[in-house]
Amino acid sequence: MTSSTTSSYRIKGHWLLLARGVWIILAIITVVIFIAGLKGINTFWHQPCNILTQEYKAYCIASEQAINQLGLPKEFYAIYNPLGMMVETIPWILVGVLIFWKKSDEPFGLLFSLMLVVAGTFNLDQVPGNGAKYIYPVLLPLISGMNFIGLLLLILWYRFPDGHFVPYWLRWVAVGWAIINAISQFFPDSALNYGNWPSPWPSGIAILFVISLIYSLVYRYHHISDPVQIQQIKWVVLSASIAATIFSIQILLELLFNSGVITWDYDSSAIWNLTYNPVFWLSILFVAVSMGFSILRYRLWDIDFIINRSLVYGALTALLAVLFGGSLFMVSQLFQNFSGGPIVAVAVSATVFGLIFQPTHRQIQRFVDQRFYHIEIDYQKAPPDISTSGNTEVLRQTRFGVYEDLELIGRGGMADVYKSIHPPGPVAIKILPERLSAENEFRQRFAREALVVSKLKHPNIVRIFDSGEQDGRHYMVMEYLVGKDLDRLIKNNGKLPLAQALPLIQQIASALDYAHMQGFVHRDIKPSNVLLDSNGTRAVLTDFGIAKINDAHTVMTVTGYVLGTFDYIAPEQIQESAHVDGKADIYALGVMVYQMLTGEMPFKHSNPGALLIAHLNQPPPNACDILPDLPHHIAAAIQRAMAKKPDERFATATEFAIEIA
Repeated sequence: MTSSTTSSYRIKGHWLLLARGVWIILAIITVVIFIAGLKGINTFWHQPCNILTQEYKAYCIASEQAINQLGLPKEFYAIYNPLGMMVETIPWILVGVLIFWKKSDEPFGLLFSLMLVVAGTFNLDQVPGNGAKYIYPVLLPLISGMNFIGLLLLILWYRFPDGHFVPYWLRWVAVGWAIINAISQFFPDSALNYGNWPSPWPSGIAILFVISLIYSLVYRYHHISDPVQIQQIKWVVLSASIAATIFSIQILLELLFNSGVITWDYDSSAIWNLTYNPVFWLSILFVAVSMGFSILRYRLWDIDFIINRSLVYGALTALLAVLFGGSLFMVSQLFQNFSGGPIVAVAVSATVFGLIFQPTHRQIQRFVDQRFYHIEIDYQKAPPDISTSGNTEVLRQTRFGVYEDLELIGRGGMADVYKSIHPPGPVAIKILPERLSAENEFRQRFAREALVVSKLKHPNIVRIFDSGEQDGRHYMVMEYLVGKDLDRLIKNNGKLPLAQALPLIQQIASALDYAHMQGFVHRDIKPSNVLLDSNGTRAVLTDFGIAKINDAHTVMTVTGYVLGTFDYIAPEQIQESAHVDGKADIYALGVMVYQMLTGEMPFKHSNPGALLIAHLNQPPPNACDILPDLPHHIAAAIQRAMAKKPDERFATATEFAIEIA
């Protein structure tokens, strides 16, 4: 496996100035040809069709008749086509310039950026108008030279993304590609120019070249690439697949039109050109942007979520299009003898479409998550409404059973917490509201927390003195801690100094290891579940409501409730929550330690699906990127604690705490 995504060699000194100078000259030439090409296209559509050569006359007449059917003059193309060319080409040039700006000292970055700039103008010497050659014949040698450079630079795809040929023998294919394109550009009338060979040779050679490029990417993906390279390849493959799909649809429809299966008249021809082209231009735009993301390694890991949503919405669009078309046809047949039948058919089909859209979307999303990402959490499912405002009732009385002088000190999603005076001192009473006490899943969770914590005797695990039911409300009586929770401390301070964080981390680790030895897995480690005493020096682990009991014969499931918090959830907990072990808590502890020391979350996504995919696939970030002064062994320890595979993490939480001490 390679360890880097670009060549380690850097161009320096005078060679760097020379390379940049040549790049700028070639880029300027490309832009000049591009502007001349736009002028050529504009001039072409302002010419009367009857003065054109036979090669273009028929095309011009057919296009004019088609656009006239829509009430538009032929000159409309003089604006529309150059505008489309700009939309299609300028993003490539801009992305190329950006890569040049960022990576011009890397040979691969320098050449790849030039390829994007030059390749973006390939189609400007094609019909309609023959582009720049149409009005500036003197530019023909320059255009041929730049086309050759652009075609030659396509070889870089064999070396994407690290600058090496993979497999090695593809360099000979690249040599062959360079030779045949040199002949085609500089000796266009030669018998050796494959463009002059009979069909299907020209198309076949181009197709073989594309297949070899795909083979190179697939081979690299499976045999050579490191995780970063894999993400780079995904960006390019996804965007290219979208563009190829749209292009394939165009070819298929044109074959159907030309074969007479679908009627093709001037009106439909014009509408087709005006609607299809913008879609294709946007797909090409996405390809250019994706290349920029890939080479610059910007937001590389977002591609997994984008692929996820592309699969979902691609399947959803195809399925609903078929259902809408089928519904429209059947309803049209039913109402064909009624006046206004077509309107009724559209209205009924649209209503059906609206009714099935959301359920269908949910089912497809669930299928993609489970089948391709092994995500067992149904994060689309709305959790039960346990909001503070709607589901908790503040006790009006000051007495609850034998507990007196109640004082509300906290309100959580599932319960209210009261302070009470009870010999020998103050206690905290956690009370499940009557409404939630009536629901089995919440009673289970509440009772489980009382059961688990009552069996754990550790100075850094909250103590429970009593639990039960009083007047239809379930409750548990715990030790009373005066201080705030760790979450509030982090939010107030932004981040914690290492000297302050280390003792707390050691205490939490000790509590976790003790719980694990007793057969319990917490499964919801997060700062809000760590209470601090008044001095902020003692950390107490709380909320064992979804803890897993290793020797239990039944597994707790909560309908619509996620076992774990997404920001801290371990990969295996996403895929198989019922069978996790203490390594899941170590992962969550690693996330929490990263947050304590940096003040930020390692994975920041507002969409829950994107966040889960990040936990599954994205390598843990290096805390030194945010805190340059942080000792590297601490950053490495955090990354190890957050390893995707449980076996690669620390054996115990205490081992992790010792490593960062």
